[in-house]
Amino acid sequence: MYGDYTLAIEIGDAVTRTPADLKKWLPGDAVYDGSLYVPETLKSGTYRLRLALLDPRTGQPAIQLAIQGRQSDGWYDVGSIQIQ
Repeated sequence: MYGDYTLAIEIGDAVTRTPADLKKWLPGDAVYDGSLYVPETLKSGTYRLRLALLDPRTGQPAIQLAIQGRQSDGWYDVGSIQIQ
């Protein structure tokens, strides 16, 4: 992956862009080891956790990943998360 794509995480309506340097990812498993901050505006509850690689120009999902869970809007549903 040689573009300036951004790994983004979506919880509810909140989208968090990570500082992950995707240009350093090699084929196979890749791990982002960093903190994700949940916006204080999110109320307690269970939310779907989704991720995408965003195009830097459009801010929209741009890359198809080799995982299940791709939705019609290009985001990948990877599970649920409980916010307390």
